[in-house]
Amino acid sequence: MDVFPLAEQQQSLEQFRHLLFHLQMECGSIHHLFRFFKEEEDLRHFDALKELDPNLMPQLLAREYVLEARKAKSPEKAREHLETALQLDPNCPEACLELAALSDTAEASMMWYQKSMDATKALFGEKRMAELMEAFRSNPWQQVETHTYFKAKVNLAEKLFRTGYYEVAILHFQELLALDPKDDLQLRHYLLTSLLCENRLEDAMQLIRQFPNELSATWYFCRAFLRFKQDGDSRRSRRALNRAFQRNLWVPVYLLGMEKMPPAHLMTYRKKEKPLREGSRLEAADCVRCIGPAFCEDSELVYWVWEVLKGMV
Repeated sequence: MDVFPLAEQQQSLEQFRHLLFHLQMECGSIHHLFRFFKEEEDLRHFDALKELDPNLMPQLLAREYVLEARKAKSPEKAREHLETALQLDPNCPEACLELAALSDTAEASMMWYQKSMDATKALFGEKRMAELMEAFRSNPWQQVETHTYFKAKVNLAEKLFRTGYYEVAILHFQELLALDPKDDLQLRHYLLTSLLCENRLEDAMQLIRQFPNELSATWYFCRAFLRFKQDGDSRRSRRALNRAFQRNLWVPVYLLGMEKMPPAHLMTYRKKEKPLREGSRLEAADCVRCIGPAFCEDSELVYWVWEVLKGMV
């Protein structure tokens, strides 16, 4: 079949390609998609794309190996599948994303997250990637083409945060927040903590002003920490901390090591099931996982929280 697509037709085929990749990863195999196309008797887009790009089949086969890696019974076998996937398609973002999760060190993990993002950019090209960023800005999290890219970016930002690379984490969180001002993933909590860790107090204040209706425990405690960093032990800072204590008193209990926090897997499971109950232990543990670095890296802040808490008894 001779196919000479116009620019608009070629863009439609490119959208179809990435929809195909997304469906393949979600459905569990390309064979399910072929069965669907056969039943629908509509292979026109697939045939046109295959004619346009002879690399389509290696790309699809590479993602089959990614799916096999997900089902592998050992990390070693999973890595073998993923290495094969990258041999078939060096710009396979999904394979890089899986290798990040399998990495033994934080540095290796971050490297693979970055490679996943770079692979997506290489796959699209600079112009198309800019168009997709604009599409994301208009309608966040709805583009299947950039699903893997943003998953890698969010994971990279959090990994940078967890390993103390706050300045670089701030850049990623700020970019994500600029693209999604409503902050559907609530990344502002990690951004605010990172700003406090770097003592970027004016930036932290601007971020707080950006979300005047934020009522989470994390926000209450971060505002109190910021007030202490600005004013020291003052009436205003104590008032802010007392409001935070009223919001969830379990937070200082866990921060100061007076009790052990609930297991992380239990907290993750509950969050998936439903929002964490206000004032609960699980909400406090979730808060501490975020604000802990800003607290632990400032010995004066630790002493101040302890003194204010003692004064309440």
